[in-house]
Amino acid sequence: MKIAIKDIHPEGVEVSGHIPVAAIGLTQDDPGYFIAPLEVQAKVNRVNNAGLAKTKVHGKYRSACARCLAGIERDWNGNFLLDFAVDKQTEAVELDEDIRQEVLLNLPPRVLCKEDCKGICHNCGADLNTEKCRCVS
Repeated sequence: MKIAIKDIHPEGVEVSGHIPVAAIGLTQDDPGYFIAPLEVQAKVNRVNNAGLAKTKVHGKYRSACARCLAGIERDWNGNFLLDFAVDKQTEAVELDEDIRQEVLLNLPPRVLCKEDCKGICHNCGADLNTEKCRCVS
């Protein structure tokens, strides 16, 4: 999302766009990844020698449950406040990389298919959500 500084009026400017999945840098080989482009909306204001972008980001995220390994697809939302320096030579700012970094930092460290997921038996491998443990007591 490239924003021309001259387009930032005193009341600010609202912009929207998409960040392609490939630009995020996560693939199916990662523990979690996006399956559709991220939708971004931002309200950008200029305050003296700085710019502020209040952003809302939405995407579809795929991962595996941290306990039972079931596949999960979830909506993912993030709200970020980004700031950037503006001087006389600044003609435009590009927000994609800052947004990408915030998204990566705010992804959940682990995802559960449901809050009370019972996981997998460490001995027999049974999915305790759908079957009983086959271990001999």
